[in-house]
Amino acid sequence: MYKTIFSAVGITVIAAFFCVGCGGGGGGQTRPSELVGQWEHESGATRGKPENLELFKDGTGVVDGGTISWKVENKRLVILSSSEGLACNYKISGYELAIAYDDGTSAIFVRKGKLEEYNAQKIAEEKKVSDKAKASISTFKDNRDGKVYKKVTIGGQTWMAENLNYQTSNSKCYGDEGLHCAEYGRLYSWDDAKTACPAGWHLPTIDEWTTLENSVGGRETAGTKLKSLDWRLDGTIDYGFAVLPAGQCNTRGVFSSAGEFGYMWTATEIDDDDSEAWSMNFDRGYERVRRDNDDKNNLASVRCLKN
Repeated sequence: MYKTIFSAVGITVIAAFFCVGCGGGGGGQTRPSELVGQWEHESGATRGKPENLELFKDGTGVVDGGTISWKVENKRLVILSSSEGLACNYKISGYELAIAYDDGTSAIFVRKGKLEEYNAQKIAEEKKVSDKAKASISTFKDNRDGKVYKKVTIGGQTWMAENLNYQTSNSKCYGDEGLHCAEYGRLYSWDDAKTACPAGWHLPTIDEWTTLENSVGGRETAGTKLKSLDWRLDGTIDYGFAVLPAGQCNTRGVFSSAGEFGYMWTATEIDDDDSEAWSMNFDRGYERVRRDNDDKNNLASVRCLKN
């Protein structure tokens, strides 16, 4: 299912798209109706959503070569395409257009030709916010190996602002390469994660993670609020927590997902299952933080919480 919205001078229209195989070519230039707006997905990696969108005043449109139809009704966009129907809410801010679907997901599109300007503005704004984050960040030393870590206080909790990088018997660097430990910290089995934190710190429970999420505005947007800028602008630095996309290692010893996902162990086991525990999953493509039930022998990152 394709979904997006549009805005133009003097007229505001939204459109969401079902994937239809009709129509083709032209990108709208040869159609008889007047072109209202042209838009593209802001991330550059649409993950199944259309990249190039065009809207016409006659209620038709073109998305990646396929045609759609639409109408606006009661401040919601209603899709009329094939035999399907869909409506969604929307918000327009400058040349950024955000939509909110009824299933809780969202997407942002930017006026064509403005994508680089949009990204530059976004970076500049987040660098200003970083000054606030710096005020709450300090450091501490792990006396076991002398490593110094950043720590940050958010909503009354004091967290490590970096992934733990203390060597244990069942921990590895991503890809078995030491430089990744310096970048991402180590990846731990659940049993090692339980005891890896330095004195005065502990592996947080899923409830303590929930407290953190609530402190930054709730679970649905916590992923964006807590991720670092290493996620190709999907993260922010409002709070200085700076989750990294460190990936994981499965029980077969296969490393995966660095640059795309960050998996954090919690201290909470799955009810009635001695082999699994909960982890927090930060995904480059989502604002929310997911909870996953992971095999305790998988290797994931650790963020310690001060006692």
